[in-house]
Amino acid sequence: MPLHQATVPVTPHGLTTGLTTEQKGVTVSTYAERIAPLIRSALEVLRDTDRPLTRQEVMDEVERRVDIPPGLAVVDSGGRVRWRVQLGFRTSEAGVIGWLTKRGAWSITEMGIQALDDFPGVELYEELMREYRARRPTSRQRYSDRSWLIIAEAMARLEPGTWTTLEELRKLADPDIRSRVGRFFDEHPSSTSHRVLSDQGEIPLHFSWARPNRTDDPREVLEREGLEFDSEGRANRTQLVTADDFREILAEVVQVPPVQRAWLVRGSSVDGRDLVPVWLHKESASLAASSLREIAVPISRNELKTIVEDDYQHKSYAVREAKLAEFDAFCNRMRPGDYVLTTTQGKAYVGRITGDAVYVASSDKRSNIRRPVEWLNATRPVPFANLPQPLPAKLHGQSDVVELTDDIAAIEELLTALDIDLGETTSEPPRELLAFPAIGQDLAGEILIDREQLQQLADLLWENKQLILYGPPGTGKTFVARKLAGELAEPSAVKLVQFHPSYTYEDFFEGFRPVQQADGQLAFELRPGPFRQLVEAARQHPSDPYILIIDEINRANLAKVFGELYFLLEYRDDAIGLLYSAEADFTLPPNVFVIGTMNTTDRSIALVDAAMRRRFRFVELHPGLDPIKGLLGRWLENLRKTDELAVHNLDAPDVLDALNARIEDHDLAIGPSYLMKSGVYRRENGLAVVWETAILPLLAEHHYGSPPNVLDRYRLPTLRRALAVPE
Repeated sequence: MPLHQATVPVTPHGLTTGLTTEQKGVTVSTYAERIAPLIRSALEVLRDTDRPLTRQEVMDEVERRVDIPPGLAVVDSGGRVRWRVQLGFRTSEAGVIGWLTKRGAWSITEMGIQALDDFPGVELYEELMREYRARRPTSRQRYSDRSWLIIAEAMARLEPGTWTTLEELRKLADPDIRSRVGRFFDEHPSSTSHRVLSDQGEIPLHFSWARPNRTDDPREVLEREGLEFDSEGRANRTQLVTADDFREILAEVVQVPPVQRAWLVRGSSVDGRDLVPVWLHKESASLAASSLREIAVPISRNELKTIVEDDYQHKSYAVREAKLAEFDAFCNRMRPGDYVLTTTQGKAYVGRITGDAVYVASSDKRSNIRRPVEWLNATRPVPFANLPQPLPAKLHGQSDVVELTDDIAAIEELLTALDIDLGETTSEPPRELLAFPAIGQDLAGEILIDREQLQQLADLLWENKQLILYGPPGTGKTFVARKLAGELAEPSAVKLVQFHPSYTYEDFFEGFRPVQQADGQLAFELRPGPFRQLVEAARQHPSDPYILIIDEINRANLAKVFGELYFLLEYRDDAIGLLYSAEADFTLPPNVFVIGTMNTTDRSIALVDAAMRRRFRFVELHPGLDPIKGLLGRWLENLRKTDELAVHNLDAPDVLDALNARIEDHDLAIGPSYLMKSGVYRRENGLAVVWETAILPLLAEHHYGSPPNVLDRYRLPTLRRALAVPE
């Protein structure tokens, strides 16, 4: 049923509240009644001017002419004003039916002027939607799958000066096609696909226009359309169109499944009193908000921030920030249908939110903001020990309100175990179990290492999550790490970073970076590092392994680089607060694995502390030990079968073994990769060149300060004479 025909109250997000207006004591207008004056005003602004106007000019003039309804005046965490986003969508629809044009600047057409005269009040909006639905049969016929229709409809509304991401579009689709959304654009080119950017707001690396002969620079096109970029090439996040934005606007055209969230709300110790029994009895949940003045819900985050700063000025800035996050989540972000979890006396209760938040002047100041909740296991609490992972870790956070949306699958697993009917849920179907694929013989044959030995490495990584390959130079540590990771995970799920002495936590995980704003001023924004990006990607695909390769892991100050994450490497089932982010319950997903490499020649491995050794399993790759022992001989045998020019220096394996036999220090041995180059065996002097330019300089460094003739025992002619091989 369209929103403007609804007979029950609706929230600004277009979802039913479950409460009557009499119960709430307020009057709730329909979406149509709130948006219709804005559409009319926009058309009138264009009618009353003698030139085309920019989007910003139209929006500013509408704001001067119309009293914006409170439900549409909300500013989200990205700084976007809801009514402007909604009006942008609706004017795009007006463009489709011919009421206005939006090519660069906006202009009203004769049809638009006539519509202003013909349709008074809310009828203007209703006619707009009727005409638009009638004009969109092509897309309905073309995309028989409802999810593809939703994506197509969303792209049709992505107007100039806005952008979105593949991840936001995936959130609109059914679970079974989410992984294919990226390929949708290859099969169905869209005139707005250049407005789909990376998660960071950057032009995708492999961007190409739908028309092969088009050569415009996509950033220049986007800037002409009104999109703003900072000095690092990232789009303005206030111009981002999210999945929630799409859901609201598409509700009139096609049924979009609402997003379901989950929350932890603490009530076991509110100013010294356990309120959970009260919640269970009264079917509610609440926040104390003891110093908060009476507020009207919903309330914009900016307005709420001003109130919190004033009402809690006697508290520290950290307390004020925490209160703002809790109040905003409870009042604005929670919605009917969301799961809510609470705990008391070592047991957990799960419920569903059934209505909007309301402010009530509580006599004891312990429950001033309340929401109705249907508690699903009020008489069957679940002990902490029986909670599915990762819920136990999330219970350790300090905030009174913690979002658990990423853990809905665990909550529904819990409810299923309690034999509670979940009804029609919007969560994803059960995921495939996380697992490594078995190591194939093809990989073993490619890198000439026994399959069982490679499987042992994979098993160690699976069991311990963290693995370090260490050994002398030239033993293929990084090569093996990359090949192993590529066998166990998809290419997009593998990331490599290299540590060095100046590498920091801010480089590795997250930190503040200077960003030039649209007005030319510099500001600092929190930006994710490679590990944080990998972790967030892993959260989106919990049944797929994600692997971080850290090359030269011992080159950096590990305690400095990992910071509080050091704790999570060992305690994967626990949570911890982050240095910069507001998250108090950050966890490492179980599908994140780490492979490090260490070079033993600089002795830095001896400096690795016990804490590091406890968190990683160590596997040595050494020329005298399996799986590297005999590798050069196996490689050379394969080369001779495929390269008829490789007929020189076939004694290289024996010479290398003789060299390492003369190197007394186990950690200073020379690995075979120096000699695993086809050119060494195509030229008569190929081995001598490598020996003089790569191997001897390395040995000279090891013997720095010794007499010059110390290197004579390592020279190629000397070794060949000892082996009785003619020079």
